[in-house]
Amino acid sequence: MKDAEFIRFWQKEYPNSFPIRHELKWIYENRWFRIHSLPESKRYAETEDEYKIILDRQNQLIEDLIGEKTEFVIVYGLYSNHLTNDKPTDQTDFGEFNKALTINLTKERPEEYEDEMYFDIFIRVEKWQSDNKNEMLRAIADDEFHAMFICPAKHCIVAPYDGGIDIIMDSTVSRDKLKLRYKDWISEREDGL
Repeated sequence: MKDAEFIRFWQKEYPNSFPIRHELKWIYENRWFRIHSLPESKRYAETEDEYKIILDRQNQLIEDLIGEKTEFVIVYGLYSNHLTNDKPTDQTDFGEFNKALTINLTKERPEEYEDEMYFDIFIRVEKWQSDNKNEMLRAIADDEFHAMFICPAKHCIVAPYDGGIDIIMDSTVSRDKLKLRYKDWISEREDGL
């Protein structure tokens, strides 16, 4: 999937939003649910045993959703106070990503962004392999990197964060089935957070 293909896919499948990870749960709340990565909704790992729990849970869930050797897109974004059209790629601790889109947040959301603000979306296409993204998942769990995994073939978004994973499914029905399967890992709060 090339950059332009990703943008077309996103606009077709998620027309009410931008690919900004933390906003999706509010826009697609009838298709969203959250799992917690540690028992009793503990947010951060303090021991290697707790990191193992996080990685085991997250790999199991992602494997269930995306599946071995299925193509998915890793997406992350960077905020900037100036236009960065001269930067077509970004080198991270997890390899190089291509810029797919720049969102002018000041223009798109003037009520939220009075000062000049842009959001650059970077992507890379890979095939899922269990335990192959453990370094990235651990960095996300420690709030050192922010990314989400989008699987066009399975119509789902997997958005890990420091504390768990937000999942956007293709329908309320498929979301409810998955919530039932992972009921021991979801929040006891009424709002699901």
